[in-house]
Amino acid sequence: MPNEPSEPRRRGAVRTEALLQVTLDLAAEVGYAGLSIEAIARRAEVGKHTVYRRWPTKAALLLDALHRVWAADLDYRDTGDVHADLREQFVRSVSALVRPPIGPVYRAVIAEAQSDPAARATLDERFLRGVERSTLERITRAQGTGELRADVDLAFAAEVLCGNLYYRHLLTDRPVDEAAIDGLLDMFMAAYGSRARTRRPGEVRG
Repeated sequence: MPNEPSEPRRRGAVRTEALLQVTLDLAAEVGYAGLSIEAIARRAEVGKHTVYRRWPTKAALLLDALHRVWAADLDYRDTGDVHADLREQFVRSVSALVRPPIGPVYRAVIAEAQSDPAARATLDERFLRGVERSTLERITRAQGTGELRADVDLAFAAEVLCGNLYYRHLLTDRPVDEAAIDGLLDMFMAAYGSRARTRRPGEVRG
């Protein structure tokens, strides 16, 4: 097949996947402070210069590893019901943020970013913007199908939807439970929905 990747590219992709998995495994064992590119390279049985060529810092490598898990397991469904899809993704995301491998490591990167401008820029570029972009893509599709108003710019809405949950979870002791998610989505649909949402028979707000 003309578009099939070459054997070297396939091997490179497999090595990258293995290296990202090693990064997550080691971060879960030793924490962010104990993590180093040298230790990751040793565990992955590659030269450290191989790692540094692609990832100049451990924050960059770790965030790519986290994004791999996020993109594979926590991206949006598209059932044709934007409210249901947002809710399901937010419930899964919040669950992921309170347990390994994402939760503890992500909190550590957030802490590092407060005092390290390079880490902060990397966090924004390699993780936060990706989360916002996938949210924007999902709600933009809903706008195209008529679920959301056509006369609004959704970019800021995507930022608010993501930022509210991450702010509440990471910076306060207030729970991000299903009631909080429902409240946020009710406000979003009231502001941007093109028609009232009818609750399905048997649906329980929790």
